[in-house]
Amino acid sequence: MAKFGVTMTATVALGAIAVATTATIAQAQSRVDWLAHGESITYDGYLLAEEAVFASCDDDCADLDMFLYDAVTGELVDSDTLVDAVPVVVAPYEGDFLIEVVMASCSVEPCETWTDSDAGF
Repeated sequence: MAKFGVTMTATVALGAIAVATTATIAQAQSRVDWLAHGESITYDGYLLAEEAVFASCDDDCADLDMFLYDAVTGELVDSDTLVDAVPVVVAPYEGDFLIEVVMASCSVEPCETWTDSDAGF
């Protein structure tokens, strides 16, 4: 998985016409979703060792929780269930993970959430 933006140049021959294009591979971006009270969403991603995954939500959200699972074993490896709207979990090692974001409290449903990581999972 690419962690950095990369620019590639390609030349494609169409009969006697050559077309040159430049394409940019975008960096990973925040996941944006809408969750109601009690709903959750799960993302998969490749994380580096000690890479932090963080989430936040709009002003109508009072509590957002996050759980980090090993994608191969399903084992819970970190969680943040503090009563706040800015959970953070940290990958204990490099590999594939499942990131579950749970809307624990949303006063005006649904609430908008944003999830990202240090390196853009």
